[in-house]
Amino acid sequence: MFLYAEIESYLQNLGEDIMKECYSIKSLLEQKVNLCFSTDAPATSWAVPSDPFVCIKGAVTRKAYDGTDCGDDQIIDMKTAIILYTKKSAQIAGFKNLGQLKTGYKANFITLDRDIFAINPQDVDKVKVNKTYINGKCVFAR
Repeated sequence: MFLYAEIESYLQNLGEDIMKECYSIKSLLEQKVNLCFSTDAPATSWAVPSDPFVCIKGAVTRKAYDGTDCGDDQIIDMKTAIILYTKKSAQIAGFKNLGQLKTGYKANFITLDRDIFAINPQDVDKVKVNKTYINGKCVFAR
């Protein structure tokens, strides 16, 4: 989220070369570093800091909101980004039986208005949640 939303500050304070080395997720994963994604809301001035799709877009495009290249050698694929937001986040936070659809896990999940794995990564921030389920019960429907 931070590179995506606050690129001006990164460029001003770090410069373009060092900025591109920030949040080197792909390299960290290749080195087997245990990490996850989160929105870090409300620690940013972005309009909707809790929107995971903006954060995912930053990871799968390595472009800031204004199109600035944030180091395309660190792009990760959509599946990896989703796993880092769900399964890995639950594991690192210490939540048991959360973060994946699996027998014995709590049935907390969302349905989306499009197939996030089939769209152009540039359009990830346009994805909307259609429904939210907590413990298998629909608690939100658009």
